[in-house]
Amino acid sequence: MDRRLIVTVAFVGYALGLAALAVATVAAAVEFTEAQPTFLSLVGVATPLAGLSLIWVGNYVYGAPLFAVSTAATAWFVGYFFLVHDNPASVGAVPGDLAAAYRYAAVMAVLGATVAALVGTWLWYRESPGFRSLVDGVIEPPSAR
Repeated sequence: MDRRLIVTVAFVGYALGLAALAVATVAAAVEFTEAQPTFLSLVGVATPLAGLSLIWVGNYVYGAPLFAVSTAATAWFVGYFFLVHDNPASVGAVPGDLAAAYRYAAVMAVLGATVAALVGTWLWYRESPGFRSLVDGVIEPPSAR
């Protein structure tokens, strides 16, 4: 199977998680801090899309790391600021009947971003000899050989 299709399927799942979060955010009338929508727009949507675009044109050198790092950053951001941290957009701060939908959408977004980050890292490992040797060196240090 074409590696680009594997990454695209991961991106579609990731995008569905973010779309569910966006719908639940609007439905539950969640209030963001001023930087949260900017981060999600730039790092959560534009950067993985740019990475996917680079992957599709065959530029794995920049596309795979861009995709992997941006989706991992989004997984951390959504997990921390929406599930753990105490702020107006946290699942604990959302009142009303739609709080459960918002909580599930946040979990979906984190899971989708985590899977996308893992797939992006797999592609990065597969296509970059430098990254592969770095990871292999961490797993089995040269001194242990």
